[in-house]
Amino acid sequence: MDPAKRIRAKTNEFREKVREFREEAKKPKEPITTKASLFSIVSWAFYDLGNTIFSILIVSFYFSLWVISDEIGGTDSDYAFANALSMALVFLTAPIIGALSDQARRRMPFLFYTTLLCVAFTALLGYENIEWDKRTTLLVSLGFFILANYFYQAGLIFYDSTLATISTPGNRGRIGGIGIGIGYIGSAVGVAAGYLLIEIFGFPFTSIFQATALLFFIFAIPCFIFVKETEDDSFWPGMMVIMTLVLLLNSWITEGLVSYLLIFCALICLFFYFQAPTTPLFKEGSIKTAVAGTFQQLKQTLGMLDQFPGLSRFLVGRVFYTDAANTATAFAAIYVSEEFGMSTADITGYMTIGILSSIVSGFLWGYLVDIIGPKTTLNAVLWVWFATFTLLISTVWLGLPQWMIWIAPFLAGVALGGTWCADRPYMLVLTPPRYIGQFYGLYSMVGRFATIIGPLSWGIIVGTLGFARPAAMGFLFVVMIIGYIILQGVDDEPRVWPPELQADYEPEPPRGAIGRSR
Repeated sequence: MDPAKRIRAKTNEFREKVREFREEAKKPKEPITTKASLFSIVSWAFYDLGNTIFSILIVSFYFSLWVISDEIGGTDSDYAFANALSMALVFLTAPIIGALSDQARRRMPFLFYTTLLCVAFTALLGYENIEWDKRTTLLVSLGFFILANYFYQAGLIFYDSTLATISTPGNRGRIGGIGIGIGYIGSAVGVAAGYLLIEIFGFPFTSIFQATALLFFIFAIPCFIFVKETEDDSFWPGMMVIMTLVLLLNSWITEGLVSYLLIFCALICLFFYFQAPTTPLFKEGSIKTAVAGTFQQLKQTLGMLDQFPGLSRFLVGRVFYTDAANTATAFAAIYVSEEFGMSTADITGYMTIGILSSIVSGFLWGYLVDIIGPKTTLNAVLWVWFATFTLLISTVWLGLPQWMIWIAPFLAGVALGGTWCADRPYMLVLTPPRYIGQFYGLYSMVGRFATIIGPLSWGIIVGTLGFARPAAMGFLFVVMIIGYIILQGVDDEPRVWPPELQADYEPEPPRGAIGRSR
């Protein structure tokens, strides 16, 4: 075919796709309130708002800058390896805790406890003891960061899987988009809080860590109250155990009378734990039996993985594109601070651009998912990522005008909003309802495996090999291209699952199991 005919063919193909898109857009859409009330949906989305505050302020912004500050004297590698270790822990445990939630037939209790633990360890970041030197202070906070990030990431396993609780296949994209859009409002709230505390009111840099913990907890509360799985869940005993842990850690850091007072309060929390009525999480047996059933069920599920069309390939592709997206986001503040000499106030403005674009794009991408499907949407999103990486790298290596770097956060915000809008519904298309907890565990596991490789690669490229940061960003660019290529072999046509793979199927439990998935 000659070039002219090829161009005409491509033009006609594009016109046909536009026509199909317009026809699909005109069709009436299923209401978003089919399965849950608008109030419940917004309450669910408020959790996304709270955890995004943690993501932007701790993972992407203030904590990383605190680590490499002159006051502490850490390096890119210190933060990179701590980030990678927390992800390694998620990678090793994600399928297990996902399967445990299937055994319990509930997600909300697991989400509550992981959230509370994340909040607790976040509040401990930046603590100092007069007897500690800078390195000890850094190592203690890195340890708390590893735990806080672990429980944050573990909580996402349960939160992502609750999308099925409040949505149907016909409105899943829009509800997911609402979560993403409202979620990124959390980024704006977090960045504004950081600017007010540090730049306006002059609070210590570390005060933002405690503020992050408080804001995360406040915005998560509506989800725990108004998104219902069962009416009789009791979170009180678990909260008492977590409070005991936090108080004991604080008593270790502090000195004198305050330390003894904290120990006394911890003992009171333990007393209330033993006195509080409990609701068994595993209604048909002990946690020991649940764990045994979990491993048996997980082994069975992994053995059936090839029976679910496209799922294995999607999970492999996800390793690559989430690696690039999450690592670039985690090191964004360090990159612009060190490569362009931006101050904290400049970085705040830089992040704000990305946040505003992600808020708007979250709603728009979610709408597109319901019209053109998650695969086409995700492909478009990845092309926006390609443009973002190209700009970040070329601005340094080609010596482009520095003002062009301010386009990058806009593109990155658009891409971030779309990545998770398309990603979660894509996974739900490929996942049998009966094993949604386990497969979201695998979904999280591969994403976190990727995020082990990304920070480790950054630390090795920049810290060990001594290359410039744009080289590390170029590595991430290549990784995302690989992910894009792999995804092209995965369709997003709705699956028709047999009865034994439906959520309401109730077979006899296998030997050693104590429950069945919801």
